Amino acid sequence: MGERPARLPLEAYPAHRAFVGQPQRYDVAGASQFALLFLLGLREHHRLLDFGCGSLRLGRLAIPYLQPDRYFGIEPEPGLVEAGFAHELGEDARALKRPRFDANRDWRLDVFGEQFDFIVAQSIFSHTGEQPAARALAAFAGSLAPGGLIVSNWLLGPESAGPPAATTDWVYPGFVEFTPARVAALAVQAGLQIRACPWPHPALHWFVMARKESDLPSRSQMAALQVGMPRWD
Repeated sequence: MGERPARLPLEAYPAHRAFVGQPQRYDVAGASQFALLFLLGLREHHRLLDFGCGSLRLGRLAIPYLQPDRYFGIEPEPGLVEAGFAHELGEDARALKRPRFDANRDWRLDVFGEQFDFIVAQSIFSHTGEQPAARALAAFAGSLAPGGLIVSNWLLGPESAGPPAATTDWVYPGFVEFTPARVAALAVQAGLQIRACPWPHPALHWFVMARKESDLPSRSQMAALQVGMPRWD
């Protein structure tokens, strides 16, 4: 095989990609999320809530896949959503699939009046502390359909890194570390069962949550997700 073409310099990437993370990983990050959701059971008839959907990094794959009226996005910066349609997905997809969006900053999901089979939160809890994380998980639990799953990732670190409870608001581009025990405690506080997920990510750790333990993927199913780390460069 010949050499792969070099990535563009970071300043060459459009702002709507750079705003939601490392722009050179925009495609891989979206594909990785979609692959994980599919392997966890996402199918075209399910209702998916993309919390912090940004410029449709996941949405540009999920919206075409899902049936109409099945994709929902929460994004406090609505300009990012518009940029996603303008530069990544196209207006035909919006007209055909009728995704719905809301720009509230209050960690609310009840604005749609729906229950969701899957709720995904990519790189949300790595930028906030325990208080807003607790509000978010409570909102997730309240809008989860029977048998539904919450799929989220967290930046894990030792207790000595400092208590996340000291952070009470959104922190971006800064990061907040949680211990696994703190993540588990927040899940229990929201009335959720939790299981670590070994799906690869270059920095964060995935967890899957559900209302009942029987709704979680089995440990053997989780183990099957432990694949080698793909190239993210």
